[in-house]
Amino acid sequence: VARAADAAAGHPVASADAEADGIVLLADKRRLEQVVTNLVTNAQVHGGGCLGVRVHTEGTWARIEVDDGGPGVPEDQRVRLFERFVRGRSAQGTGTGLGLAIVARHTRAIGGRVHVEDRPGGGARFVVWLPYERPQRGEP
Repeated sequence: VARAADAAAGHPVASADAEADGIVLLADKRRLEQVVTNLVTNAQVHGGGCLGVRVHTEGTWARIEVDDGGPGVPEDQRVRLFERFVRGRSAQGTGTGLGLAIVARHTRAIGGRVHVEDRPGGGARFVVWLPYERPQRGEP
């Protein structure tokens, strides 16, 4: 997650909470990298910049948060935003409206879910939920 996020942003943006350190996400690496790359790129291009990517755990799920510095996403647009060829009203720049649809498709394919919510302090927070395991002592 950190490698994909930092590469897409062009500078370090990723962090993980202590309890998330060492977890193993149960996901196809290629799909997960595409999800993170698309979300960070979307934040950079359409959301006023990526303010950070954070990984933490809640129960048996890993929560990956991608925060942007844009105006946020109105509630009435949040579900449709993940459909093909849909762009938010506040989207800046060019684009086809496929990036978030790909995020949704890949996230579902690897057993997760994705949604967008308000970021505390303004902007949008895109959240990906994925199952994880914690390796047993002595396992790589």
